[in-house]
Amino acid sequence: MGTGRRLAVLLLAFGLIGLPAAAMRIGCVGESCRSTAVAATPAPFCSLPADLRALISAGTYPEGGRSPDAMAVASSTPVVTDVGGGVDVPWPSVAGATRSEMAAPLWFVGRGIRAGKLPADLTLDQVAPTLEPLLGLQRAHPDVRSGTAIPDVVEPGATSPLVVLIVWKGIGEGDLASRTVHGVMQAPYLQGVRMAAGSATAGSLPLDPTAVEATIGTGGLPSQHGITGTKVRNGPGHVVPAFGPHSSQPVIATLGDDLDRATIGRSRIGLIASSVGDTALTGDDWYDDGPIVDRAVRLTKGTTVDISSFLASGWGADDVPDLLAIGLSGSSADDERAFGEVDAQVLRAVPDATLVVAGTGSLAVKHAVTAVAPAGTDTLVAGGAFVDQGSTAVPTQQVVDALHAQTAPDGSPLYLDAFASYAVQFGRYC
Repeated sequence: MGTGRRLAVLLLAFGLIGLPAAAMRIGCVGESCRSTAVAATPAPFCSLPADLRALISAGTYPEGGRSPDAMAVASSTPVVTDVGGGVDVPWPSVAGATRSEMAAPLWFVGRGIRAGKLPADLTLDQVAPTLEPLLGLQRAHPDVRSGTAIPDVVEPGATSPLVVLIVWKGIGEGDLASRTVHGVMQAPYLQGVRMAAGSATAGSLPLDPTAVEATIGTGGLPSQHGITGTKVRNGPGHVVPAFGPHSSQPVIATLGDDLDRATIGRSRIGLIASSVGDTALTGDDWYDDGPIVDRAVRLTKGTTVDISSFLASGWGADDVPDLLAIGLSGSSADDERAFGEVDAQVLRAVPDATLVVAGTGSLAVKHAVTAVAPAGTDTLVAGGAFVDQGSTAVPTQQVVDALHAQTAPDGSPLYLDAFASYAVQFGRYC
């Protein structure tokens, strides 16, 4: 069956035959790509480079309205959206789709770690699978998650009574360049510890911290776990903060959820959060067994990260493995200082503990403009817009057209391409 015929069958199955001609052009169905006057306009989304399309596809979840209805890719002028906590997330762009641009620090520290340089081309969905043996876990259904364990990081047979997972939101490898040598932090508190250091990429765009934290926490990409950003639509309802009240759960369980279930609730699971989205690192009640986070602390701006209350409560004190996650949203210098304080507290109290540091990534954007929500938008997020589904609802295509019409300060088009989210589903036919 030819590509065009296969897509026609899919369109019928999804009830999309009645959509605008732009949707039909995605796969050149029938005569939809022909023009007797000029060459056909490139199909939405398909005009983008293949590598960029793959990253956007990995960051999109097509079901349940979780992804923005209208999406766009920035042109030569960087576009950012404030997702809260002082973090501006760039919209996808051709310039930011390279590994060197997206790389974020990734370190494993502890006695059970084989010291050295981490392999190249890692993605952050590999963090959770790498930690499984240290926690005595072998998670079921690995096929639902893209991540695989990083080879030769954990010493054979090593276990850890406490894993502390520290995430630096909005921090990329470039933010630490002045304080690292070959990717290894030059700090007194790291002298003499076993450390595997390197970098990894989120594996998806946009680099929304909550979406990337869910990737770290689950071992899957947003296209699998369904947390595509700081805000998601709750089914057909309102757009809500991910992991906030009325938010949908991730589609797949987190490492914390599986640890809690495997130990029948005996593992202590804790969270120090600077935003509600940090729950993505531990999960909470995916199996409907009741809340799994035994102790949670909310950081406020400028507060010191103090884990003494966790250690005093028994984290890492017995043979049942425990997990503590910490989400930080300060500057790179602030986050590095916090890691030094945590590292000292943990390894002094629990010498066999393992610490993991991962950044979510940060694109170097200069002279960026703040995204403006088109008319008919319910909520603007990094990479797109949720269309208002209330009484004033407008067609998604109208919002797409409005994005196309926006211009940069120099008068050039602000977006290289804009498209309805369903175009991403058919990207394989580009």
